[in-house]
Amino acid sequence: MTEEKGKFLNHSSVRTQEQKDLMARIEKDGVCPFCIEHFKKYHPKPIIKETDYWFFTENISPYEGSKFHFIFVYKPEHITSPSKISTDAQKDLFDLVSWATDVYKIEGGSFFMRFGNTSYTGSSVEHIHAHLVSGVSKKEASEAIRTKLAWKK
Repeated sequence: MTEEKGKFLNHSSVRTQEQKDLMARIEKDGVCPFCIEHFKKYHPKPIIKETDYWFFTENISPYEGSKFHFIFVYKPEHITSPSKISTDAQKDLFDLVSWATDVYKIEGGSFFMRFGNTSYTGSSVEHIHAHLVSGVSKKEASEAIRTKLAWKK
């Protein structure tokens, strides 16, 4: 990786004390916590499924009120742009999303990708990754799940 030490993280997107403590450790080590060679050191949840291009796991800090909050992390190398993802890797991601929605019987949810400079995305890690978030039906809920996706113009 060519990134300078510590450039992988954005502390302003931290939502929990657990994240803050973990990011302090990661920043001290100067590595990308989403690169596969470092991921298991910092992510206490098991990798549920792994393909040639992605690994799939639970988010360690799920959005408040979510029933499911999974992440898909690009595996072959550290990248920050979707333009670097091959057509095969794109298909692989959507196959993995379909697998997850079937296995976990997710009737509805949100799927989004975070990439690029974290000061634009609300992400805490600058390594391309995607989220699958599902809650309960509107008739069962008292309010919506909210997260930062970008900053208003």
